[in-house]
Formats: sequence, structure tokens, C-alpha cells
Amino acid sequence: MAARSRLRSGATLLSANLADMLFPFARNVALSHTLPADQYGLAISLSVVAAFAELATDIGLQYSAVRGHGDIDPDEVYGTLHAVALLRAGLIALGLLAAAPLVVWSLDAGHALWAFLALAAVPLIRGFQNLGVKELTRSYEFGPDAATVVAAQLAWTLVAVGIALVVRDYRCMLAGILGGALVSVVVSQAMARRPWRLAWNREVAREAERFGRPLIPNGMANAFSIMGDRLLVGSALGVSVLALYNNAMGIALIPRGQLIKFLTSVYLPAFVTRTPAEAARARLHDQWAVWLSLAAFAYGLGLLALGRPVIGLVFGPAYTPSLALMSAIAVDVSVKTLLAFPVPPCLAAGQTRFVLWGSIAGAGVVLIAAATIPLHRSLAGFVGGLAAGETLVLAGIVWRTLGWHGFSPRLAWFLVLFPVGALLALAALAPQAAALPVGHWFALCVAYGLAGLAVYAVALRLSGLSPADLVRMRAPADRTVPAAEPAEAA
Repeated sequence: MAARSRLRSGATLLSANLADMLFPFARNVALSHTLPADQYGLAISLSVVAAFAELATDIGLQYSAVRGHGDIDPDEVYGTLHAVALLRAGLIALGLLAAAPLVVWSLDAGHALWAFLALAAVPLIRGFQNLGVKELTRSYEFGPDAATVVAAQLAWTLVAVGIALVVRDYRCMLAGILGGALVSVVVSQAMARRPWRLAWNREVAREAERFGRPLIPNGMANAFSIMGDRLLVGSALGVSVLALYNNAMGIALIPRGQLIKFLTSVYLPAFVTRTPAEAARARLHDQWAVWLSLAAFAYGLGLLALGRPVIGLVFGPAYTPSLALMSAIAVDVSVKTLLAFPVPPCLAAGQTRFVLWGSIAGAGVVLIAAATIPLHRSLAGFVGGLAAGETLVLAGIVWRTLGWHGFSPRLAWFLVLFPVGALLALAALAPQAAALPVGHWFALCVAYGLAGLAVYAVALRLSGLSPADLVRMRAPADRTVPAAEPAEAA
């Protein structure tokens, strides 16, 4: 019975995660076939600005709702958290109102100023969500929270696509965002068992502020590194080019995010629960690095092999990326995957500040790559700049991580550099193979991938790793490396 309950809870949680991934994808596909490119680009800009504002100001109220607050009356706790949510919503709304003129100026879309100003209503609506649905997750009742997420995404998609069929312009996205926010409030109020109310307890508010304040820099860095590139591309190259970039990069990054989540969820518990004897051995670290490297290589290779025809088929021929852009995206997504190299061991050791600095460095790379756009005026040049800058960040992260954690250094450097170098070599050959039929190019990529796997097999054998070592979590006694100096602070 307990196993069945856990399975049901996991399936419910998975449905919410899938909704957050699949509904935006389906919405973009539908809108790209419905709206002209410039209107679709403006619609994407509206959704990016709304999401950027939410992520950059995330103070973890959802986590505070799960944590509770000791012996204080729960009604007072959640009433105070609701009050804090409304205060945060007001600040977000003011920020959106102040930023709207700058955003439309950068996008050369003065006629859409009213829509970006209207976005200020979105956080004000969401501020009335009932945090009681988050409280229920403490007892593994994910249904109410999942229903809120799924209903909001469904409403957003149906409203946006339905109105797009009528008006054929960016207004559909504003209506969808507002509709999704309103539905999320209604469903959360209906599903929560604790009635929504306002209260104020200074201790609860102070604890929420203490908990959330360190999250803001990470939220800002993540928001900029995840979505800032879209705003910068739109402002530098126009909203029509933004539409092409959003589709190509979006379809490349969505599966990558789920892949990293899966690998991290598998290996983080192993790093947390290992014994002191196992901590002195390199096998678990090397196993994580091998799977991450294989994922980066295989995923980048898949994008090179099938990315262009798949994007053209899904979004329409007008959004088929150039060969140069697809090659740059494949290399960049591979590098982005490898940037997760330090995540499980650092999180297990409590080195969260180091992870934060990685996010900040990634945001800096986006700015530098955007600054080069006037030199080349191309999406491929921008993404190539991202890949180059992120490769330098990756090298610094790996170098620092090797000093703290028990990876085998030579193997780790191979696992990080080989997929990037191999994909760069194939991307360099791609222009010469541009005239090949899709089937022949795919077969060539498969052969190249098999050759790459053979190189991996030789490298692992030379490092003393067997195939069995890649699937078992317990370390053999002879895979010991000198213990790294513990890091007092990242």
C-alpha cells in the first residue's frame, strides 16, 4: 500500500513537471504556425519578460510554505506568507511598469507598450494564490499543487491559441498569461484545505525574508542566463529573428533540462549517503562524470544529425535554422550539459555558493556574447560566442572542482573536453556535407557516434573502469585517490 501511494505521488508530481515542459512547447508550436514571425516574436517577448520577473524575484515562498514555522498557529503562518506574497507581487508589478518603456524601446515595438505595461497585472493576480496547496506536499499530497500547475498551463495555452486564431497578433499571449494566472488562483483556492487569509507575524515574515534573501542573486543570475539571451537577441536583431532563435534554442534546451534533472536526482542521493571510506574513492565521481559526458556527446550529436529537419517539421520551414546556427547550438548545448559537472558533489557538500557563482558566470557570458552581435550581426555568431565563453567557464569550474572532490583528474579532463572537441570537429565538416541527403548525413553522424563510443571505451579501460562500474553505486576497494582538501567556503 505504501509503495502504491509513493508511486501515485511520484506520478502526480511527474504530471506537473511534464505540464511545465509540454504545454509551453505545444503553445509555441501552435503560435508559430498561426502568427506572422514579427507578431510571434513579440508574443515570445511578453512571455519572456513575465517569466524573467518571476524568476529574478523568487524568494522561495513555496519552500517556506512547505517548511512551516514551528509552534506558531498555522493560520497565522500562512496568513503572513500570503501577505508577503502580495508585497512581493506589488514590487514585481512596479518593476514591470518601470521596465516596460525600456523593453519596447529595445525591441523597437513602441506600439506594444500598453501590453508590456499590462503585464504588471499578472503578479498582482498570482499574489492571491493559496499557498495551502504547497503545504499539502509536506504529507506527499501533490495532487492539489499539480492540478494548479496543469490547469494554469492548460488555460494559458487554450486562451493564447484560441485568441491567436482570431486576432493573429501578439495580444493573444497577453490574454493567455492573464488567463493562466487567474486560473491558477481559482484552482489553488478551490484545492487548498486551509482558507486563504491575511495575517502578520513579525517572526514568520522575518524568517521568510532570511530564507529568501540569499535566493535572489541566484534567481537573477538564472533568469538572465536562461532568458536574458532572448531579450538581447530581440533587441539586437529584431523580434522576427527572436522568433527563429526561440524555437531553435528552445527545442534544444527543453530535453536537456529534463536529462540533467534525471541524472542529478539519481546521483545526488548517492553522494549524500556515501560512507567516509567511499568518499576517498574516485569511482562515484568518475561514474557521474562518465554519464554526464556521454549525455553531452550523444545529445549534441543528435542535434547535429536531426536538429534542422525536426525544427523545420515541427515549427514550419520558415523557422528552419541555418546549418551554422544548428552546429553552434549543438556545441553550446553540449557545453551547457557539462556545466552540471560539479552539481551533485557540491550540493552534497553544502557548497551552494560555488553553484551560484557558476550561474553568475553564465549570465556574464550571455552579456559578452551579446556585445559581439554588432560585429557579425548573426545568430550563429552569437551562439558561437556563448559556446566559447561557456567553455572557458566550464574549464574554470572543472579545475576548481577537481581541487575539492575526488575525481580522477586525467579522466575528468578527458570526459569534459572530448565531447566538445568531437562535436566541434563534426560541425567543421558539416558545410562540406551540406549537399548530402538527410538520410546519408544521419548515417554519417551515427558512424561518427559509434567511433566516439569506441574512444570512450578505450579511455575508460585505461582508467581502470569497467562497464560494471558505470551501473553500480558501491565502490570497489582499489579505486582510491588522495582525498581533496575540504572547501570551507565556495
